[in-house]
Amino acid sequence: MRRLFVFLQSIEQQVMIEQFSQKTQEELKYYVYILINPRDNKIFYVGKVYGNRVFFHINEAIFNPIGTGKLEIIRAIKLENLKVKHFIVRHGIEENEALIVESVLINFLTFKNFAEVAKI
Repeated sequence: MRRLFVFLQSIEQQVMIEQFSQKTQEELKYYVYILINPRDNKIFYVGKVYGNRVFFHINEAIFNPIGTGKLEIIRAIKLENLKVKHFIVRHGIEENEALIVESVLINFLTFKNFAEVAKI
């Protein structure tokens, strides 16, 4: 019983309770955000959303045993007692605008020959 209590207490300490107030959510409308790995300061996820979704990924990594790349990175960060950095790139927009911003960021961040473009 003691081991179960310690395990549950450990999980409780890992859960992020961060969230935006209702007023902040209303002002943000739809937004585009990035998640950054604090170990190398590299962006590993781009998302668009309305509400508190930006905070959801941490809890998902703790409670969802499925191994996606995003969740594995978050778990590795948590194992080192670090926090995932998150930044809102654009806010106060409609869903269709958020989708465009998200896709442009993903395309830009995954462009493999960026060094070649710089030579033009």
